[in-house]
Amino acid sequence: MREKLKELGSQKRHEFIGEFVRLGYKNSFRTFRATLMLANVKLVENDELVTDHLWFNYTKSFLKLGELKEGDLIKFNARVNGYDKGYIVADTHDYRLVNPSKIKLVNNKIARQPMPIDNNAAMIGYAMKKNKQFYKENHRSYIQWYVDCYEYWLKQLDSNKG
Repeated sequence: MREKLKELGSQKRHEFIGEFVRLGYKNSFRTFRATLMLANVKLVENDELVTDHLWFNYTKSFLKLGELKEGDLIKFNARVNGYDKGYIVADTHDYRLVNPSKIKLVNNKIARQPMPIDNNAAMIGYAMKKNKQFYKENHRSYIQWYVDCYEYWLKQLDSNKG
């Protein structure tokens, strides 16, 4: 359990900073959604580590940062929320950060490649392509159609540049 998050409580929003590790996806009700993992998440006001990692939905606010690289530092505001963990039967209670806002890339000012903000299929394809080996080795879904959607989106992006 994430005791430091529990101690903060859910009464107010706090500012946090975390290190981008990797992206992924979740499959809920036969719908894929892109996710991202931040590690070493700290409370900005006192630089205190509140958790070793958290997964977030890869929302438009994160996508607007452009293509993230491992090690990128991301600052954001969020509220603590408790939830029950478990696939079918909730077997433990834990804490997470929800509704991230004011999301900023803090360690890099170099322009990043855009991400498919309004195209969920292309975003899932991007996640699958980036993590192909991991997904195949762990018997997770790797669907070429999604990767094709991403590659088509990428071609459209390139053709609009020229």
